[in-house]
Amino acid sequence: MSELVKATCLVVLVLQTVSNVLIIRNARHHHVSVPLIVVLQEILKLLTCVAVLSYNEGLGNALKSIKRHVFGDMKTTITVGVPAFLYVIQNQLLFVSLANLDAATYQVTYQLKILTTAAFSVVILNKRITSMQWLSLLLLTIGVAFVQFKSTSNSQTDGSPVLGLTCILLACCTSGFSGVFLEKMIKNTSQSLWIRNFQLAFCSVCVGVVNLIFTDLKQIVSNGIFTNFAPIVIAAIISQAYGGLLIGMVMKYADNIVKVFCTSVSIIISSFISIFYFQELELTLMFGMGVLIVCTATVTYGLTTAKRPNPTYIIRKEV
Repeated sequence: MSELVKATCLVVLVLQTVSNVLIIRNARHHHVSVPLIVVLQEILKLLTCVAVLSYNEGLGNALKSIKRHVFGDMKTTITVGVPAFLYVIQNQLLFVSLANLDAATYQVTYQLKILTTAAFSVVILNKRITSMQWLSLLLLTIGVAFVQFKSTSNSQTDGSPVLGLTCILLACCTSGFSGVFLEKMIKNTSQSLWIRNFQLAFCSVCVGVVNLIFTDLKQIVSNGIFTNFAPIVIAAIISQAYGGLLIGMVMKYADNIVKVFCTSVSIIISSFISIFYFQELELTLMFGMGVLIVCTATVTYGLTTAKRPNPTYIIRKEV
């Protein structure tokens, strides 16, 4: 039974990871406000947290827990606002990067979040990185460099590859810092996972609404809030919102090995789709070597981490 659960988690996570990238890339053609999409996906997370808490505790107890832990402990809630702010910025950066990079290059380059997470773990959490993990991080950087060398010269996507690369590198930095910051908070508190998720979503909605007002309010007022909201845009919001919950289920019912294997399989599938279906890429030796090196580095780092009693990093699905 456990093997069946692992296999199911593997298939579902690979499908979600690949489809999420492709859905967002297609949704960009509808010119919907990115800050609005981010706010809506955080609202969906917020409602999901309330639903799960109500299912576990009953609606009355759930509301009391939210009042006590979220609004009764504003100091902690405001502190959670730091990673929440970074996640909002990060999500917008990822949307922009996907609008300017092909799916394969995006998937490969975004694995640099492993490097930034490891670096912030050493600085903030004083964690020790093994020599094998440092070697994996070096290989990861080399592999991404190979892919970027190819993508800047042969990519056939619309937009600016330089802008896409800049946004995804910034997103890797925000992902690393916010993930480690959140890990430190979780280890120092006894709140339930769903209360913590509610705090994150609540703060993200607040930050996202402020960002929306300052960036796209005039556009929304003049054109309407749901203008150009095609089914693919709604699918992007749902996929982004529930991707993090899926990662949590994989880590609960499977293990880290399944997760890193899913990452590698997703990169390979995205590469084939970009090359043979969208024809955004030309398959070259440099690109193929880069993908192979990144997949090897990701799996090696993940397996090394899985053998240790205390994981070196945690990954929150950017939504």
